[in-house]
Amino acid sequence: INYKACNKQRSKGMCKDRINQLESIGFNWVSEHASKQHTWDEMFEELKVFKAKYGHVDVSTRDADNPKIVQWVNNQRQGYRNYKAGNRQKSMGMREERIHKLGSIDFNWGNETVSKK
Repeated sequence: INYKACNKQRSKGMCKDRINQLESIGFNWVSEHASKQHTWDEMFEELKVFKAKYGHVDVSTRDADNPKIVQWVNNQRQGYRNYKAGNRQKSMGMREERIHKLGSIDFNWGNETVSKK
């Protein structure tokens, strides 16, 4: 890459040569945060499907037909407890928006239920 030529185009964004080089080594243009949000949204949709099928979202380890959703629900419960305890580092991405979203489908947090508002 011609560094000077590439630098002259800074105001126009990254030069095409640099983009091509990054793509040639499999550079992932999607941020980890965006990827995790997408995964969270997918699992939330799976939980809604579970609710439509069973009429509730009280997923437990007995629901072995979908261990992925069991683990995800357990992670949400643990993240919620850490979030409410002020331990944001161990909250597994839990935040008010997700709490409200889960509450909108009457998510069972374990010891307490946060209802839809």
